[in-house]
Amino acid sequence: MTVTNEEHYTEAQIFAILRRINYPLKKPDVLPEPTLETLRELNYRCMVSIPYETLSLRTTKARDVDISLEGIFDRVVNKRRGGWCFSLNKLAYELLRGIGFTIQFTLARVCKPLHYTDPIHYGGLTHRVTIVRLSDSKYLFDIGFALTSFHPLKMEEGFQLEYFGHKRRMTKVTHNEHESEILGNPTVELWRVEEYLGDDDEGKEKWCPSYSFDETQYYEPDCTVGNFYSSFSPSLPFITSFWVIQGTLEGNYLLLVNKEFKIRSAKGDIVKVAVETEQQRQDILKEHFGIVLTDEEWEYHDSKIEPSS
Repeated sequence: MTVTNEEHYTEAQIFAILRRINYPLKKPDVLPEPTLETLRELNYRCMVSIPYETLSLRTTKARDVDISLEGIFDRVVNKRRGGWCFSLNKLAYELLRGIGFTIQFTLARVCKPLHYTDPIHYGGLTHRVTIVRLSDSKYLFDIGFALTSFHPLKMEEGFQLEYFGHKRRMTKVTHNEHESEILGNPTVELWRVEEYLGDDDEGKEKWCPSYSFDETQYYEPDCTVGNFYSSFSPSLPFITSFWVIQGTLEGNYLLLVNKEFKIRSAKGDIVKVAVETEQQRQDILKEHFGIVLTDEEWEYHDSKIEPSS
């Protein structure tokens, strides 16, 4: 199946995406209604069916992520692989649009520190997300941030969501609060997604920011710029990373990150394995993610684990 209209997916392609994520259709030839229940089920099914992965940076000649509609559909649906925010959330945007949701996409700034106690720094506009309007409420729909939520987050100050023991919340922060009067610019309020990391020694909850965004309307060329920068910038980790991350039906996260494999629950790592050989890594890819590299991918694989001497 190929894309016949570069602007949007056809209804047949929308059904193909629903089959790819094992969405439980009530009738095989009738699209689900654009309701909150549908939105939650779509988010969950995408998270447990489509991996967040950087393999196209590691195992293709191009070393980039194709974010054309045809390229995304071919990789995710036909080849049953995954992608990252500029591909997965574009797929999600088109899926939601095809079902009939009222939507808009915007760009976010990643602000997740490497360690909980590190200072918070705002990066560039390198994360794409979708905003969905349902009646008088708006929801954040994101399937492209690796350890992202299994369900949409209501865009409401203090909204908190718990699923399988994991917690996420939505807060508001003020941006550009210092010397904003110089050019007469008003301060900007940002939505910020935060992840619960457990309690500290005093029993207080630890919340770590993931990314922040406002409701500015961006355009596909903006995503092209962000996708290119994320693919090739030496200041970001992706240029050398081998990441494959996916949720499970039971609510865990599977993480194959460079030379380490983890199965993580809300209480922490329940499996942690050091990957010592490339064959071991390929076995994990096949067993846990259903991915087997083609001969061409193996040829262009630029980060094979070399045998120890």
